[in-house]
Amino acid sequence: MSTAGSPLPRPRVRTWRRSLRALAHSGRARALAFQEREERSTGLADPPPGPRAVGWRRDSGPLDSPRPLRPQQGQLGDCWVIASMLAIHETAPERLTDLLTVQEDGRVAVRLPAVAEPIVVDRRMPVGADGTFLYARREGANPGWAGVLEKAVAVHVAGGYGMLQRGFARFGLELLLGERVRTQLRLPSAEQILACREEGRAIAASTHPLSARVGTAQGPLPPSHVFAVVGADATTGHVLLRNPVRPGRVLRIDARTFRRGFLSVDVTGPLR
Repeated sequence: MSTAGSPLPRPRVRTWRRSLRALAHSGRARALAFQEREERSTGLADPPPGPRAVGWRRDSGPLDSPRPLRPQQGQLGDCWVIASMLAIHETAPERLTDLLTVQEDGRVAVRLPAVAEPIVVDRRMPVGADGTFLYARREGANPGWAGVLEKAVAVHVAGGYGMLQRGFARFGLELLLGERVRTQLRLPSAEQILACREEGRAIAASTHPLSARVGTAQGPLPPSHVFAVVGADATTGHVLLRNPVRPGRVLRIDARTFRRGFLSVDVTGPLR
């Protein structure tokens, strides 16, 4: 109880940003406890299937392929996770597949750097009523390594896919790399982007809630969305991006559109 005349202490607001920061760096016990509880009861470490999903189906396709395929976002608003995968894949794809080890029983051990022990998940993935896979996949193919990584992040961050639908690219990059990532509110120039790419840095760029008012050759920018920055043109100042929803297409925008439509960029250290 406060003394007379003393203000009452203000409660600490549990914002989404604080929650994600805490989970990304100190959520090991929660993730492992969830995994152990599920394995004791079912022998599997499955979170709930998530929004729009009605059940699970085993992904019997290849985990990877000789020709690397980009990660593609599905019907889940976890662009902060998939765009982070995409940015890393454009720079050092082996950093993602090296996180996975297939076990003798067919399950996959995922070594997220923020977690002390591997997270073991099977290859059953969420499906819709028609039996099609709903969430992350390798572009134009089966979920593969992208689906497995997404499932492991769902287990680690919140114990379910639903909680992945809002987040920051910085946390996605840090979860996958185990390294500090720098957020820049002052957007880089084309020359600065090229310098970062030449140094082997992955870059993710985030739009803001009003970005839908900014038009591009591929239509309005999606609001509150994350793109991978894959290059720039030093002569014209254009910035090159990939949308995790359509990772095979490069979006080319001028410097003014980049400044109007994007709020911040997240830049990793050199990955190769």
